[in-house]
Amino acid sequence: MATDKAKITLHWLDKSRSQRILWLIYELDIPNKAIFELKTYKRGSDMLAPKALKDVHPLGKSPVIEVQGPGQDKSIVIAESGSIVEYLCEHFGRELIPKRYPEGREGGVGAETAEWIRYLQFMQYAEGSLMGMLVMGLVISSQSHRTPNHCYSRNWLTFQVHLADDYTH
Repeated sequence: MATDKAKITLHWLDKSRSQRILWLIYELDIPNKAIFELKTYKRGSDMLAPKALKDVHPLGKSPVIEVQGPGQDKSIVIAESGSIVEYLCEHFGRELIPKRYPEGREGGVGAETAEWIRYLQFMQYAEGSLMGMLVMGLVISSQSHRTPNHCYSRNWLTFQVHLADDYTH
């Protein structure tokens, strides 16, 4: 690759969570800071990802990004939404990441700033506590014609939105 810009390739699968990575890429203005390529894949009639995604990463799922640094012949492959978000923010959105340590306390155990701890917890909350319950809520709501539990999932989602709001303030 004969350029002074990195190349970022997003492997995007329809009906997947890769849409939020595409959104982040545009919010961080990556197409103007790097060479950006979007490769799209469609699910089969069985709703599984195509084999072509396994050729990119052994998990065979999306989102996945490939990153090729300036002057490098080989790219790195990163899977999992949380890892991709952290990587892209580290390289293209440093202003979004709070300062980890106060001046003079770099690397100290327990010296992290309250802002950075909140950032760390919120990054993990999206994939940990929130995602499992969102998926469960989706399953329950898709069966709402069979069960009255859809009220539970709606109330739970409202609670999670308020909790996320508390994390950010």
